[in-house]
Amino acid sequence: MSQEKEDDPFVEPAMSGRAWEEFCDSLKRAGRIVLERSPDSDLDRAEGYRYLTRLTRMGLRLCLEYADPSAPQLIRYMDPTQKFGVDNPDQLYQWARISGRHDYRLSGPRGTVGYIGIGVYAGSAARGGRRTVAHVNANDLVVGEDGTLDVVLSAHEHGGNWIALEPDTTTLLVRQTMNDRATEVPAALTLECLDRKGPPAALDSARLVKGLRRAAAQVEGSAALFADLSDRWKERPNYLHPSDRRVAEQSFGDPDLYYMGGYWRLASDEALVIEFTPPECHYWGFLLCNYWTESLEYRYRQVSVNKHSACYRSDGSVEIVVAHSDPGLAGASWIDTEGHTEGTMTLRWLLARDTPVPAPRVVKHRELARA
Repeated sequence: MSQEKEDDPFVEPAMSGRAWEEFCDSLKRAGRIVLERSPDSDLDRAEGYRYLTRLTRMGLRLCLEYADPSAPQLIRYMDPTQKFGVDNPDQLYQWARISGRHDYRLSGPRGTVGYIGIGVYAGSAARGGRRTVAHVNANDLVVGEDGTLDVVLSAHEHGGNWIALEPDTTTLLVRQTMNDRATEVPAALTLECLDRKGPPAALDSARLVKGLRRAAAQVEGSAALFADLSDRWKERPNYLHPSDRRVAEQSFGDPDLYYMGGYWRLASDEALVIEFTPPECHYWGFLLCNYWTESLEYRYRQVSVNKHSACYRSDGSVEIVVAHSDPGLAGASWIDTEGHTEGTMTLRWLLARDTPVPAPRVVKHRELARA
C-alpha cells in the first residue's frame, strides 16, 4: 500500500471492514428505537421495523448511490413504499445532491401540475441543523414558448431563471403538488452539472466510508426525530397542533405550505370528526399516518382527502370522519384507519390566504348515523 493511502484516514475503515460493522451497529441501535417506543401492537411494531428497512434503503440511495454532487440525478425519493415525515400522497417528491461549488441546469417540459416548489437546502439534520437557502414557486419563473422550464442553479449570477447557491449547499428538493393525480401531468425535469469535465470520479474509500456513516446517521436521526414528534403530539391526542417551523425545516419543509399535525387515538367504538371551511388556497389535504409518521396505504384505502376529492356542504364547509369502518354519511369524507387504533395525522394548506387550525372532536361511532 502506498504511503498516501496509508495516511488516508478512510482507507483503514474500508479495508478492515470496520466501516461496515459500524453501519450495522447503527442499524441495531435504530432497532431499539422501534422496540422501546412502538405502540404495543403487532401492526405498529411490524410497521416500525419495515420503516427502518425503508429508511435504510433511502439513506443508502441519498448518501452513497446518488451522493456525488458533480454527477447529480433528480430521483423520486418518496413513493408508495418509501415514506417518512407525514409524506403527502398528492406530492411527487424529487431529490438531488448538489453543491455550491458547481453550476447546474434544471430543465424539462413544465407539464400541467398546478404547483411546483423548488427548494435548495444547506446543512444536515444529523449534523446539527438544516436551513433553507432558497425556495421558488415555479409559477413565478418564465416558461419557454415550447413549454419547457429552464433554471440555472449557481453561486454565480445568471440571466433568466436563476437560483443562487451558497457555499455549503447540499440538497435540491422539488415538490410537485397535485389536486387531481389522475389528470395533472407532472413536469418531466432533469438535472445537469454544467461544469464537470469528463466522467465522474470512481468510488473510493472516502466516499464509501462517509456514505455509510451519513446513511447510518440519517436512519437513526430520522427514526428518533419523528418518534419524538409523535410522542410530543401524543401528550394531547386528537388535537391538531399549529405549524412547527423548526421541525418543518429539519425535514425539508416547504415555506408555501402551512402544516398542522397531531396524534389520533380511537377506541373500537369511536370516531374522530374534523369540520372546517377551507381557506382560499391552491391546495389542501388531510392525511392519516401511523406512529412512525408514514402515510397509511393510500394505494388501496381511503386514508386521505384533498381539495379536489372532498365532499362539500352547501356553505362550502367540509366534514372529515376518521373511523374504523365506513359510517356511510352522505356529504362527509370517511378516512380509513387501516386497522390502527392510533397514529399521526396532518392537515396542509398550500398558498393559503388564511391558516385556520380546526378542532377535532371524538364521538361514538353509533352517533354518526344521527348526525
